[in-house]
Amino acid sequence: MYIEKVISYKDAWIEVNEKHPEELSEMLSALTDFISGNIEVESESGRRNPRDAWEKALYDRGWELIDRTHYSADGRRINVGRLGPTKRGLSATFPFGSFDHLSRWLFQQSTLAVKHGLIKIPIMLVPMREFARELESHFMRRETFEMNAGQLEMLAPLSHQHPFLVIGYSNQAPLVSPEVIELESDSYVEIDNSVIDRCIEFPPEYHQAGLDILNYFGTYLREQYPEENAAVKIEQNGLNVRMVIETEDGKSETIEKALHEYELIISGAEPPEKFAKSDKLVLELRNELRIAQFRLESQQDLIGMQNGRIDQLLDIVGSGLSQKNQVAIDFKPEISLSSNITINQDIAAALSNLNELMEELPRSNEAFLALNELEGSLAAIESNNDPESVRKSPAMSKFKRLIDKVTEHGSDLNSAIKSAESGWEIFSELAGKYNKVAEWCGLPLVPSALIK
Repeated sequence: MYIEKVISYKDAWIEVNEKHPEELSEMLSALTDFISGNIEVESESGRRNPRDAWEKALYDRGWELIDRTHYSADGRRINVGRLGPTKRGLSATFPFGSFDHLSRWLFQQSTLAVKHGLIKIPIMLVPMREFARELESHFMRRETFEMNAGQLEMLAPLSHQHPFLVIGYSNQAPLVSPEVIELESDSYVEIDNSVIDRCIEFPPEYHQAGLDILNYFGTYLREQYPEENAAVKIEQNGLNVRMVIETEDGKSETIEKALHEYELIISGAEPPEKFAKSDKLVLELRNELRIAQFRLESQQDLIGMQNGRIDQLLDIVGSGLSQKNQVAIDFKPEISLSSNITINQDIAAALSNLNELMEELPRSNEAFLALNELEGSLAAIESNNDPESVRKSPAMSKFKRLIDKVTEHGSDLNSAIKSAESGWEIFSELAGKYNKVAEWCGLPLVPSALIK
């Protein structure tokens, strides 16, 4: 396959063409294998699944398969099933016959993926109109480059904050370089100033002492880097303490450097003298540690804490400030020390299938509404790992009823799922996930013959 035209935003084409020529070549060769049918992957339904075939084509070329359902630092479920495989900050996908694919891919899933640090530039591959007419697969003919270009040009100038690429491909080698359409960005939209965000949960006995240490970072920053215009705010929510640093110029390199220094000093990895530019600052840092020790001793008397040790507190603060814990990179990254949420992986996989299936259906369709209702019920038990509790939950009863309705020949749900391009294949995988959960918690299984 060859690139004929490109829609670029925020100079994405320059970035990808100059820094990722190998990944571009891999995408095109994978696309050639995919369209020729050289990639075969059997799904749980026993049929060829186009999405799995595309993922395997790139996986064989060293691309990474990310979970179609991602979880934020605070445990929220984020569906990123449209992104496709990733490599060196790029993701590559194409429409799989879904309705409203462009807007969902661009303004929802890829935006969330960039926000949570999964990718930097999302890429969508679509056929040129003339080549699309030659393709045998109906779902690959549904969207063309010209169709997407028309939609995006009507929306331009865009207020979208992240770069992206839409690549128009064909089987004809171009005589000249690909035509690049660079979309205009709305210059009146102000981009948020860079924000650095750290969140730490302190045990009760360490809370006040830890709060004081975090509060002192503002003083350290002001004394150490007086040329930086940054606002440091401390927010409390129960035992959680959040430190938010906003920079006026939108650049965070110096702030990250200061945080790393402070982390090394607080954790004891380096002495204050290594970084502090004045004797006054060294003395103040040592004094802050002595005050923290005093607060720990006071708390020990108040709540009966045993073996209260300053180094345990400083380890907590040091870990919270460490960049190793960074889990999201954006205008407002979120850092969390830990997550107490344990996900039931089979239910999470079922939710991912539900999202894929809903993408195949119009929102007004009865099947879409039924699937959407089931999604809400399953999400409520996603973090439930007690078999008895899951078995008795209304969600599993609703799950079984929906599968029975869809497998009932001639029913409205059966017809709607079968009419979707990849509807039955995805439904078969969904039913397979039901069987896994049902077997685990002791519910009746769906006969495999009904979902083939």
